[in-house]
Amino acid sequence: MSQNLISGAIAAEDLTKINEAIDLLNEKMPFLSAMQNVDVSRFFKPGNNYQPLLNLAVYAVEQHPEILPAVFNREEFRKDSELYAAIAPVAMRISMLHTGLQKTQIAVGSDTLKGALEVYAAIKQHKNKVPGLSALYEEMRVFFRRNKIKTGTPGRNEAPSNNP
Repeated sequence: MSQNLISGAIAAEDLTKINEAIDLLNEKMPFLSAMQNVDVSRFFKPGNNYQPLLNLAVYAVEQHPEILPAVFNREEFRKDSELYAAIAPVAMRISMLHTGLQKTQIAVGSDTLKGALEVYAAIKQHKNKVPGLSALYEEMRVFFRRNKIKTGTPGRNEAPSNNP
């Protein structure tokens, strides 16, 4: 193989432990939201820039509760602010892990596909020389067929293809 961006393996028992750890995270954070992206887009997102404002608001609620209307739920505000502060570093670590996992998946997927293309080229070259390869070639070949598209424009009625 000419490309090898990632070289690694995960033992079955390690994969089991990883999945158990993910299950534990979900179990320990039953409050995780399942909102749709359209819903999330409607909400104000404080981020790091507003952390000082949040801290000052918590301070004000603690030091001057008399300024707030009776309907303001100070206990819920306190719980929300504590939860927000507690999960922020966890969210950052998981985000970094997620990004690394996505990039690794892309790189190892690319490695695998490049290798598969080399295997396909070898099968194509030897399909008539080795028994059983022509059937395998026919199964693999479907991934490289050109699709005919009727656009009405002369000379532009075929889609691009990765025909190796």
